[in-house]
Amino acid sequence: MAEVRLGILGVGGFGRFCLEQYQRMLGVRVTAIAGTRTEKYAALARQYDIPHAFTDWRALVTHPEVDIVHLATPPDLRAAPALAAIAAGKHVWCEKPLAITLAAADAMLTAADRRGVRVGVNFIMRYSPLYDLLRVLVREELFGAPQRLLFENHAADLSPDHWFWDPARSGAIPVEHGVHFFDLFSSILGDGRLRWAGRTCRPNGVEDKWQIVVQYGARVLGSFYHAFDMPAPLESTRAVLDCARGRFRLDGWIPERLELEGLVNPEALARLTALLPEAGITTQELGGGPWRADGEAVAATTLARAQVFTAEKSLAYGQAVRAALADFITWTRQPGYHPRVTGTDGRAALALALRARELARADAAAS
Repeated sequence: MAEVRLGILGVGGFGRFCLEQYQRMLGVRVTAIAGTRTEKYAALARQYDIPHAFTDWRALVTHPEVDIVHLATPPDLRAAPALAAIAAGKHVWCEKPLAITLAAADAMLTAADRRGVRVGVNFIMRYSPLYDLLRVLVREELFGAPQRLLFENHAADLSPDHWFWDPARSGAIPVEHGVHFFDLFSSILGDGRLRWAGRTCRPNGVEDKWQIVVQYGARVLGSFYHAFDMPAPLESTRAVLDCARGRFRLDGWIPERLELEGLVNPEALARLTALLPEAGITTQELGGGPWRADGEAVAATTLARAQVFTAEKSLAYGQAVRAALADFITWTRQPGYHPRVTGTDGRAALALALRARELARADAAAS
């Protein structure tokens, strides 16, 4: 099969990480990079044996040796290159968010549909093995139906002049950051609808802490907390999903550990053991009971616990980046293929984030 030729627009921190991961993929070659710093990009091209380095993004998105354009720029700088790439017949692989307005997202998706090319969003959380496992465990309801989601992300504070703090460039935290997890948990729990949103500001007006509540189906309330306010060594990310007879907890931005505990009957325990043959499941027979949960009697009396680990963070991150691009490439090549993530998923997460942002601001203005 022919080699896939990739052009990357924006090789900053994460763009460079992606570049290094793509260099490890068979059948993928980075043929062009583009950015505003001439010397930096020329040096990167020499270091990674990339044939073309441009300071004008237009040269990259129209270049005949580029099949897929990866947009790793700040969010406000994606729509114009995306539309130009689509017009040139290129597929577009976009960092999250897809855009910072629904109008821009719709323009990209409509143009791609008319031109017959693909637009994807690099929602790498969808490619985490532990979130994959959680998706299976939730679907099979081994601990009963989901009841409540708690997600907390305490990220490192950024310099005051970072583009991230400018909502006109980033879309604010729900758009630039929250879309990852709105999309992820919609893929696990089903489509969500916004119930409430709030945020706080620093004395200079910077919006740095956000709390957002999303409802999934009739019974599951999800609470998302996002803040960029911690020293880097204290960064943490935690997701807890409570079910009728147990709970799951994942730790880490790209999770490295999944803990589970719950009451199971013999059939559920057998299935759990089949799914987690190397997890070292421990069991404890409980006295007492019967108990009740979610309005019903609980017949199970065996408490099962387990921990599942994956690769160290940087390795897991790299694996997810490569898996996401490989999935997108397959989508560009095989008619009828259904990837894990499409541009439509990116739009849905963006729409929820924008509603949350406006609701929080309206609430703050009213108070």
